Amino acid sequence: YCMTQSLSQGGEGLGTMGLPPSKLRELCMESGFSEVKEIPINNPLNILYLIKP
Repeated sequence: YCMTQSLSQGGEGLGTMGLPPSKLRELCMESGFSEVKEIPINNPLNILYLIKP
């Protein structure tokens, strides 16, 4: 649902696997956030980020 909605609205359609850390940082900086920090968690399938204004 999210992928098709994003694409239908002219979005990038990054999807579940299309958002590498470098792209997340780029998007956050472009949106005015000042810090993106990866928070260590014990889960090989997920990444948790702390994103600060």
